[in-house]
Amino acid sequence: TAGPGWFDMKKPEITPEIKRDLQIIKSRNVLDPKRFYKKDDSKGLPKYFEVGTIKEGPTDFYSSRIPRKERKQTIADELMADEQSKSYFKRKFSEIQEVKQSGGKKYFKQLKTKRKPKWEKSF
Repeated sequence: TAGPGWFDMKKPEITPEIKRDLQIIKSRNVLDPKRFYKKDDSKGLPKYFEVGTIKEGPTDFYSSRIPRKERKQTIADELMADEQSKSYFKRKFSEIQEVKQSGGKKYFKQLKTKRKPKWEKSF
């Protein structure tokens, strides 16, 4: 356990779903470009943690609640169901792929011809 200072929190069994959710939480600064998070100093996954469910109180207004249809089991499922985040991930992935694939022989040959002066290009 984590000790009496942490209410004797037990070490949970890490399943692949929980591991994926922890990795998503760890890299949450990449998920939303408009939001800032402090740098995460820990290198690995946490040893002691608990997973819970947020229950809305009766005072919460209906519009601030998430409907039951939209609730998902894991954070990964929730992210993949959101259309805005899905389009953002696709766009960023295509940008990264474009940069990664631009370093081939053909690309560098074109760069070399661009650098040459006009009088030397015709040769």
